[in-house]
Amino acid sequence: MFNTVRLRLTLWYTLVFGVLLLLFSVFVYLSLEKNLYYQFDNSLWHSGEIITAAFENELDESHDDSQASAVEALREIHIPEVYTAIFADEQLLHSNYPEPQAALLPITLRRSLQQQPRAFTTLAGFGEAGARLVAIRISRPQHEFIVTAAQPLDETIEQLEAIRRIFYFGLPAALLIAGGGGFLLAKKSLAPVLAMSHQARRISASNLHERLPVANAADELGQLAATFNELLCRLHHSFATMREFMADASHELRTPIAIIRGEAEVALTQKRAAAEYQETLTVIADEARLLTRLVDDLLALARADAGERQLTLEEFYLNDVVEDCCRAAQVLALRKEISLTCHTTADLAFRGDEELLRRMLLNLLDNAIKYTPRGGVVAVQLRLAEPHIQMTVTDSGIGIPAAEAAHIFERFYRVDKARSRAEGGSGLGLAIARWVAEAHHGSIQFTSLPGQGSIFTVMLPQ
Repeated sequence: MFNTVRLRLTLWYTLVFGVLLLLFSVFVYLSLEKNLYYQFDNSLWHSGEIITAAFENELDESHDDSQASAVEALREIHIPEVYTAIFADEQLLHSNYPEPQAALLPITLRRSLQQQPRAFTTLAGFGEAGARLVAIRISRPQHEFIVTAAQPLDETIEQLEAIRRIFYFGLPAALLIAGGGGFLLAKKSLAPVLAMSHQARRISASNLHERLPVANAADELGQLAATFNELLCRLHHSFATMREFMADASHELRTPIAIIRGEAEVALTQKRAAAEYQETLTVIADEARLLTRLVDDLLALARADAGERQLTLEEFYLNDVVEDCCRAAQVLALRKEISLTCHTTADLAFRGDEELLRRMLLNLLDNAIKYTPRGGVVAVQLRLAEPHIQMTVTDSGIGIPAAEAAHIFERFYRVDKARSRAEGGSGLGLAIARWVAEAHHGSIQFTSLPGQGSIFTVMLPQ
């Protein structure tokens, strides 16, 4: 029943508005009721004072003839809907009250005054609502007089009933109008959300370039749409990178597979000498090693992207790792008559993934040797540069052109594509090196001058 946000918002809006309107109505009604009774009592009190003043004047003129003074005062002062009675020592002198109500006056006065000079009380018997009565005590040497004035409450009660009827019919009507307005407001407010929902439903992997509409970038819905658009941008970039990665990987895998297949087919076409078979098998073995390394690199990057390759943290000496990698790379350096030097500090303890750090450094050394011509120099240095550990691989190779610098850490990117392929490069070494450095909360940077060499610097937290 309440399966739409629009309906729930309308109901909540109507409920909150209804509670506030009810509280406001109760406050207004109680305030009006209090004000009406206050005005009623003030008017009645004023009438009582007028009658009391007239009676006292008559007493003074008649030399304390109380009976005549009461009759004369009530004859002179006539206030519509106000009933008056005057008592002397609790004996009625004169009254214009109806007979049943007049009989109740002495009892009412004894209950209400009780030594008070003046007081208000409610008198029953006047219609359905009764009447309000004010009693004023007058003390004279011979007698004690009480002047009363009473007025029925029927008119005030009718006014309050009329106000209640307005609230009884007005509140439901106001809630109905508020509910309709809330529904329209919720519909208008959620219209951008529906538009975004329809647009998002249309977007798939084939049209990730499309974006959600942003009606107002400053409000919350606009910010939500902008956030979704940023997500779509990242997805678009990820899909594009994935497609490019798959295309590059297919291309890289196709070449060694084609060579292996070609060599095998040629060898199988006719019988050959043992030396020719050995040469063919050597080519196949080399391509298989390249293929194995490429697959391993692809698997490592795929696991890294998926978050499946967790670091195996352990304590070891980083200087031992650097020295071992230099010894392993020495064989490659000797083949090209390259001078490989290694400078490390004393025992430098480090906590990290030793296997990945070895792979990172070997990739950097492999690239340095690969792009350094014969007779060149490659140097490795490990030192402590507070608060980091700095590992530097320097070569005197061909360098990296400025136009290529922004792409060297991209997967399958090669500065010299023909030469890299001939020397067994896959274009994944630097991508893996950067991932290893960042996985250890570090970074890798480089500086290079074409024709003079490159310097790769790995910064690891101490």
